[in-house]
Amino acid sequence: MNSTSENVTKQPNKFVIWMIRWYEYNKYKIPTIFTLIGTLIFTLFLDFRTNGFTFKSHIASIQLLTSKEIGFYLFSIYIIAMIQLFNSMAFSKKRSIASFILFFMLNVIQAVLVYAYVTTFFNEAALRADYTIPGFSYLSIGIMISGMVLYVIATIFAAFYINWHYVKVEE
Repeated sequence: MNSTSENVTKQPNKFVIWMIRWYEYNKYKIPTIFTLIGTLIFTLFLDFRTNGFTFKSHIASIQLLTSKEIGFYLFSIYIIAMIQLFNSMAFSKKRSIASFILFFMLNVIQAVLVYAYVTTFFNEAALRADYTIPGFSYLSIGIMISGMVLYVIATIFAAFYINWHYVKVEE
């Protein structure tokens, strides 16, 4: 009976040791992981239609609005998401201050664009009596907010991993 209880207590310790080892090996890749997941959330939920199924999200949502800027917001969010994916990979390799500043500034621009995208729906609902926000527009809003939350988490982790003594080496 004693040996079984010792085995039970050793399992969590092995897991904790594994987690610590994984973290020490991959800690500089954590911003890239969160950015990758956020980019996937931003870009994978585009509208599509198959034989018997129609998924409505961003495109169907912006087609109901009279605002012409919202298409620019969506396009800009997608472009910055792609740039940030590669930028986070570069940051995980160098961890330079310049990479972090670029990463941070693009995330600030992304946050402003997501805010503008989301508020456009509520402004339209407040200005037009014939428009109510449909369910797929709420889905689009939720997708944008959740992607941005992951980008904020990635930025926080990136702030912890800056190499303050980074010196560029000529190759």
